[in-house]
Amino acid sequence: MKTDLAMNLLIFICSLYGTIYGLSKFFRKKKALYLKLVTCGVMSLMFSRLYQVIFLTTQGALNKGFHIGILGIIGSFMFLFSANFGQMDSLVDDKTKAFRKTRIISFAAPLLILLIYLFFFMKVQSAELKIVYSVVTFFIIQCAYYNFKHIIIYDIDFGIIKCLRKYNILALIYAVMSMLEPIGLYLDIRPLYIASCVIMAIVAAALLPVLKGGVEKWAI
Repeated sequence: MKTDLAMNLLIFICSLYGTIYGLSKFFRKKKALYLKLVTCGVMSLMFSRLYQVIFLTTQGALNKGFHIGILGIIGSFMFLFSANFGQMDSLVDDKTKAFRKTRIISFAAPLLILLIYLFFFMKVQSAELKIVYSVVTFFIIQCAYYNFKHIIIYDIDFGIIKCLRKYNILALIYAVMSMLEPIGLYLDIRPLYIASCVIMAIVAAALLPVLKGGVEKWAI
């Protein structure tokens, strides 16, 4: 219980910092919607962990299975997906044959996420957990595809993607850690659980400052 509380509290504090940072830097007039969507993604993670921290301190154990915190995780990846798919992808991929190879290679990230989920599915006994994380995985897969695509694609104009590659690397790491954490938790692999939580916390704190650093190289 102490480890679970410490890990969730760590992620909450780091994502709270990221949320405050994003609100102060990006929620202003003439700031791109892309930046606001990513901030909302970090904010959703923060609320998800806040729920778990409150539940742990009041009930003495994690709420396992479906709970409102799961909606925060789903919301987080929905915002990150919307940022890349809705705001950025059309600027970097003109849908011509020139980028066909990149689009195909980009499926490597969703495939990795799917393989991690299949391992989780085969090892976990709870039907509820299998259903819950099948839904979570669906949203993570979509987000991971565009994160990886925007890491490997070359710029067709303006150098936009080059400026955002570090952000997309961190976002992809966040996606992978979000898949590894439940494996460590529910299969009782404590080193994996702790490592994935610590890395996720670091990413939550660093994501928006790194994004800002990229944006400063590219006038939005």
